[in-house]
Amino acid sequence: MSTFKYVGLTAPGQLGYVEAPVPSPGEKEVLVKVEYAAVVPFDLYNMDLEFFVSDYPYRLGLSGAGTIEKVGLNVDDLKVGDRVTFAAFAFPNKALLDYTVQPRSLVSKIPDSLPLEKAVTYPDNFATAFYTLFSQIGLPIPTEYPSKSSPPKSAAPILVYGGGATSGQYMIQLLALAGYKNIITAASKHHEDYLRSLGATHVVDYRSPSFVEEILAAAGGKAEIIIDVIALSDTFRDIHTKLITPGGSIAFLGPFKLGSGSLTATDGNLVSEVLEEVKGWFAEDVSLIVVQTLFFQKDERLANTLLPVILSKFLEDGLIAPNPTRVFEEGDLLARVQGAIELVRSNKANGQKIVVKLA
Repeated sequence: MSTFKYVGLTAPGQLGYVEAPVPSPGEKEVLVKVEYAAVVPFDLYNMDLEFFVSDYPYRLGLSGAGTIEKVGLNVDDLKVGDRVTFAAFAFPNKALLDYTVQPRSLVSKIPDSLPLEKAVTYPDNFATAFYTLFSQIGLPIPTEYPSKSSPPKSAAPILVYGGGATSGQYMIQLLALAGYKNIITAASKHHEDYLRSLGATHVVDYRSPSFVEEILAAAGGKAEIIIDVIALSDTFRDIHTKLITPGGSIAFLGPFKLGSGSLTATDGNLVSEVLEEVKGWFAEDVSLIVVQTLFFQKDERLANTLLPVILSKFLEDGLIAPNPTRVFEEGDLLARVQGAIELVRSNKANGQKIVVKLA
């Protein structure tokens, strides 16, 4: 039996090489030879806090890109050699592996013109953005992109808190493509020009001492919808309580970082639900929505279409820009993974998707 070595968690907080057999795809599955994988905060939750980790060794990586090595039964729209990107949400088959088996429903075919190191930025972030907007918040799914008709309340202000983050960049683009005209984002000032090019109509520096007042001025009042891609408890208590309109909705990307000033929550607790304490900060008619993208396939409309059909079409038509990337490709694989993880842990990704070259 053929084997390969990958870098994974060998114990709490410890990275090392692990040997594994090259797997074979089952029905409606494909085997991918992975060339690039992304490192994201969720990997730090696994490593530093044992979030979602049940035993060791444990595999990392939520998105990857490479070529089809083998197809399983009843996969008739992909073939060996096709270039693909995928969201590794079907545990334990993760992305930071030379070989991984993935369900066809989590794989997107990509055009030849799209570099694999750029393709890897799409699947987890696109799935998160689309699922948040059109499933969890409930905005109407457009029949075409860019939408030729304006959706209901197209001029109502929508705040994307953390628009410079990789998921936030996709939120802004999808809102613009869906026809929304008042997309306000909180981000670092140096991201302003780029975020405006993606479709943001207002960019407010989240470090500004008059941040709340600037958001209210840009929105012409409070916002009906806030999307928080960072999800720090201090932000909810000190900012969102002042910005959300009665009856509005706040969707945030789980997990919630309670008592933490860190994206990786190493100085706080991770919470996968909305706590009563947090609910108490808001009026009873404000909806607090925790977005858990790993379970997006519970929405039957998206289960078998979001990545293989919708994302593939977006990529084929060149409708949505990839995240900027920082690629770790020097040194041995363990050094590359360690470097990528340390950059994410330091919160210095600076709006870039952190990518490791495997091949």
